[in-house]
Amino acid sequence: MLKNALKTLVIWLSLSGLASADSVQFNSLPPESDSAVQKLHGAWQFRYFPSSDAGKDEEFYQSNFSVKDWQSIKVPGHWEMQGFAAPYYAGDLKEGLGLYRLNFKAKKPTAGGRCYLRFDGVLFGFTAWVNGKKLGEWNAGFNPVTFDVTDALHEGEGENVLAVRVSTRSRGWDFDTMDCWSISGIYRDVTLYTLPATHLLDHTVRTTLAADGSAEISLQAKASRASQCVARLRSPQGAAEAEVTFKLETQGQGQAQIKIAKPQLWSAESPSLYALELELRDGDQVVERIQERVGIRQVTIEDGVLKLNGRPIKLHGVDHHDIWPEEGRVATEARVRRDLELMLAANINFIRTSHYPPHPLLLKIADELGIYVDCEVPFIHGRQHLKDPTFQEDLYTRARATVARDKNHPCIIYWSVGNENPVNPLGLNAGKLVTELDATRPVTFPTMGSHFKSNWEKFPEHVSIYAPHYPNGKTIDDYASKLKRPTIATEYAHMRGISRGGNGLQDAWDAMMASPRMAGGAIWHFEDQGLLRTAQSRSDVPYADKVVWLDEHRYYDTMGFFGVDGIVYSDRTPQVDFWWVRKVYAPVQIEPKVLESKAGADGFELKVENRYDFQALDGFKLQWTLRRNLEKVSEGTLGLKAVAHGAETIKVPARLPEALAEDAYFLELRCLDKAGKSMYERSVKINTPADGGKRWANLQQALAVDEPVLKVDEAQITLSQKAWHLAVDRHSGSSVLVNSQGQAYITACGPHTARKLTITESGKHNENIPNYWEGELLSQPKKLQTSAEKTAEGILIKVSGSYARPGHPEQSVDGEYRYLAKTNGVLEVSYHYVPVNAKDSMVEVGFAFAVPAALSEFRWLGQGPYASYIGKDRHAEYGVYHLNREDIYFPGNRRGVEFATLTAPTGAGLLLAGDNANISVEHRGPLTLFSHLAESSSKNSKVKLAEKSAEKDDGVEVKSDFKASSVKAIEGRFTLVPLQNTWPQPLERWLGSPNSKVEAFHPFLSSYDQ
Repeated sequence: MLKNALKTLVIWLSLSGLASADSVQFNSLPPESDSAVQKLHGAWQFRYFPSSDAGKDEEFYQSNFSVKDWQSIKVPGHWEMQGFAAPYYAGDLKEGLGLYRLNFKAKKPTAGGRCYLRFDGVLFGFTAWVNGKKLGEWNAGFNPVTFDVTDALHEGEGENVLAVRVSTRSRGWDFDTMDCWSISGIYRDVTLYTLPATHLLDHTVRTTLAADGSAEISLQAKASRASQCVARLRSPQGAAEAEVTFKLETQGQGQAQIKIAKPQLWSAESPSLYALELELRDGDQVVERIQERVGIRQVTIEDGVLKLNGRPIKLHGVDHHDIWPEEGRVATEARVRRDLELMLAANINFIRTSHYPPHPLLLKIADELGIYVDCEVPFIHGRQHLKDPTFQEDLYTRARATVARDKNHPCIIYWSVGNENPVNPLGLNAGKLVTELDATRPVTFPTMGSHFKSNWEKFPEHVSIYAPHYPNGKTIDDYASKLKRPTIATEYAHMRGISRGGNGLQDAWDAMMASPRMAGGAIWHFEDQGLLRTAQSRSDVPYADKVVWLDEHRYYDTMGFFGVDGIVYSDRTPQVDFWWVRKVYAPVQIEPKVLESKAGADGFELKVENRYDFQALDGFKLQWTLRRNLEKVSEGTLGLKAVAHGAETIKVPARLPEALAEDAYFLELRCLDKAGKSMYERSVKINTPADGGKRWANLQQALAVDEPVLKVDEAQITLSQKAWHLAVDRHSGSSVLVNSQGQAYITACGPHTARKLTITESGKHNENIPNYWEGELLSQPKKLQTSAEKTAEGILIKVSGSYARPGHPEQSVDGEYRYLAKTNGVLEVSYHYVPVNAKDSMVEVGFAFAVPAALSEFRWLGQGPYASYIGKDRHAEYGVYHLNREDIYFPGNRRGVEFATLTAPTGAGLLLAGDNANISVEHRGPLTLFSHLAESSSKNSKVKLAEKSAEKDDGVEVKSDFKASSVKAIEGRFTLVPLQNTWPQPLERWLGSPNSKVEAFHPFLSSYDQ
């Protein structure tokens, strides 16, 4: 039997507008034998025209037309990905024409059998011929179509000629463009197969649940002529479950029911699949068998709550495109399976197939792995056509084809109709048709947020789920109070670049969790939409700094900032946002964030929340490790048992020593699912008496060295010690720090009024993006004054001046920074600046040091390992961390830092200590900016400023940026210590050996936001 049985294709199609044919197009199901199926893949002959005029090649479909001078093209594939034309993004698709020819052998069926040719996907529209006979046209690039080619085939087993004319200017072509690459050609399977005279045309599987726990499977089938059908059902374990025989009489149609007393229900948490076999009989002869896997489950809406199998569900979702860097939209099982397994690893249980029916493999694997799917009827752009009534039938045809192909997949829990279209009759009529074709699933109409706010009351009852885009937490709270239907944010938390902070994931998800009618949402987007391309040099790529480079010549083209939407890069390497999503979406959550220490206490209590919709935590394990700095003190494993939507309090039997000294203690927690895979990790800080400065006091005693020597002349102020030398330039106000061997630790310093802007913040595509201050490290002050004096505490150096905003000399930050060189050689640094005439916006402010890249090892005690910001911090956990400068996760802000070191691999470098400090590291060419932040915003995304609201993060207001005029002062205090190759014992105990090495995760030569 065909190993991967193909599903329903298309239903009867009206021969108007979208589809026309000289031969019949209809549903058909695949045959029993592999030998009857021929995949027409491989090398075809091809000619491309950058217009719609084929000229002298217009008659290419005639069998005697010579194509010996044509080139070869791979099918499935795109002509842009094979060098015939440049790829274009979204609606920028250029006019183009591709002519395809293939010679193939096929035996013409006998005894009334029929031969069919199916195209699973061709962008954007096409006409097909066999042996010069026109089969028909098809203009829905993401829907399949089947042609009866029996009468066009040559007699016997001779060679036949298949010709396909593909155009980028077919009717309604712009319905199939979107926020993604618009790439063309025959990109999905082309299949030739033969069926007997009596064969199945279509079948539908519907499942309903009864109050007593039983289930009924309703089967509807249609054959080419009157016949008999035998349906056999096997359990997920392979046991025979039921068998029923029913007649297909009137127009070859019939139906039957199968009762299951104790069904194994399908859900994302338990994807139980039954095996269904349909055997078609013509008299006593078995003429056809098909087999597919089906799931028993029921989708309902009760009091505005979306339910599966009678229980409310939450959709932890992501939007997904069928696109991969090497071959565009050409899907393989390995590619699709990897995507879905990555999603599961990020605790994602829901996919919106933006904005079209996906490759059938995605649905097959989602059925198997357990992922909910929103399957979308494709009409995306081309909104001008929605004012033209002649396009109504085009939308109907797309709706019919979508439902017909995918209706039997249990993973599809609702249909969506189009994307971000205005409320209009043509679109709503298409949605109504979907509900008539499949009354067992809800329907939604994904809508732009601003349009939804003013038009949500216009949606008729058949739009049974609301789908506003990009709501923040406050908006979701507002919708929860007034909307009476389930609401799913089918796009939210836009992950452009590595930028999303406040008003995005955390606040929106918290609001969704709090409201039963908020069924969840889908983050835009799963993967960066990058195509693998080459360039002779970076100067040939106009947005070279906004893409990922694999080496000096190969890069992932994401069309600047337009395609960098993913939580994984184009090659599926996880971004920081992947780990953030994984933590926020985790179905197990553990509190509190901080524990109070009690020396000698026999354990700590933790609250474990179970956010699963169906399964209890029986069989889950909580692994715990008590750490003192980097050292493992004790460990163990506890069983969990909280019921779905419930919680439990557990006691971790971790015992602290009687003498806590000045060490850092924390509990590392790892939740393992029933298969033993870790799906959630936490690190909970244990407050001890050593917190709050005592740890630092202990370290200072160990750092004691000779008192530095002060020297002042007209050019500079210097502090010299046996181990290091600090020089303050009295003309620039900057300072340089070197060790006794002349190795530079600091090459410059000054007030910090910016970081590297994110792709969105630096973009000019959105007029609502404000102007930001630049100047990661301001220099060349006016009104410069420097001084040095000895005090009772040590030597005090002051540097004051007015630092102009780059490009805006009338704006500045005025003030000073100070070094206090204490008698033990420790440098206390403080800074205080006041913005003067400051306008526009800032993203962060503080004080920065320029450090040579040779100081490549970054260690810290605080939140990590990933950069985090207010509103974007749940992926960060307390602990001791070590990253190399080349690591892709190196740049960015670390919060709650007590100590941070930036050193050479030998251990020589800098120690920066603060009280719950924000410490930032950023690449700046051959330098690293090592900054203490006085204030830091979250990172901005595309949300308009007018739509933003404040999120509370532990009582702190979240800002995506702040007005420079509102910054009253830029001030802070920290301690700076030059380190040698040998560290003081306490520091080595806390952060590890100074000469230990860590391997950098460096998958790319360079990437955006790094």
